[in-house]
Amino acid sequence: MERAYTKNYAVDKMTKLGLTSVGRSDTLAGHKYGPAVRPYYLIHFILSGSGIFKVNNISYHLHAGQGFLIEPNFRTFYIADNQTPWSYVWVGFAGSDAQTLVKQLPISEGSPVFDSDKSYEMVDCVNRILKLDNKSLANKLYGLSCLLRFLSYVSAGTNGKVSIKGSQQNDYVKQAIQYISQHLETVSVDQLARVTNINRSYLSDLFKRELDLTPSEYIRNFRITKARHLLESSNISIDQVAEQCGYELTNTFTRLFKRAYGISPRKYRQQSQRIKE
Repeated sequence: MERAYTKNYAVDKMTKLGLTSVGRSDTLAGHKYGPAVRPYYLIHFILSGSGIFKVNNISYHLHAGQGFLIEPNFRTFYIADNQTPWSYVWVGFAGSDAQTLVKQLPISEGSPVFDSDKSYEMVDCVNRILKLDNKSLANKLYGLSCLLRFLSYVSAGTNGKVSIKGSQQNDYVKQAIQYISQHLETVSVDQLARVTNINRSYLSDLFKRELDLTPSEYIRNFRITKARHLLESSNISIDQVAEQCGYELTNTFTRLFKRAYGISPRKYRQQSQRIKE
């Protein structure tokens, strides 16, 4: 379990840079999040305690004073330590300039961890954004300035010194995951086999060995978790969420979402909006 304070925001496709999520979480021992996929960039910074962040079959053991990057459409998982559970803040952002901006930071998909001594300053940025209602242009611009200030502290940080477990992801699996992220609306296991130029059986064996999931399970997980975050961070219709995540019928999406989260997409969005208020 955790005590979380969070706000989520809709970002228009024409936006160059905008906030999608901001918050703070104080977790209990062993609290888990994921596996999840998000459609935007997300940077966490650890204020106290420790835990494990896992992406691309690599586990990073992290502690206070460190942060980590989650890139869009990557399946991630993290868990608080049983003895010293962590507290952290985060900012999420998207837009046409987001990728260019992230490429200038000392973090990347292959090296997602950074160290920083700017704990107080990063918390201040998050707290200032959480206090805004984001309804006026002035508040939106101020929130964006706080995001840029937060990223400036990330930029001033150094590459994180971390304990790493795991192996580099298999190239076939990496290629398949990239294809899934770019063609989520129409992707199938047969397409993945053709793209990677290996047969379905071998591809399935690789996925099971690397991710403990079959390709079809990975696609289902990707779709439902991306749908969850679209419901939180956008104002597009339920039909559009279903379409963007590869569900031909909204009724099918609703049924699968309720099976995964115990609540309908519409009620989940309403619940998320009440939290934001």
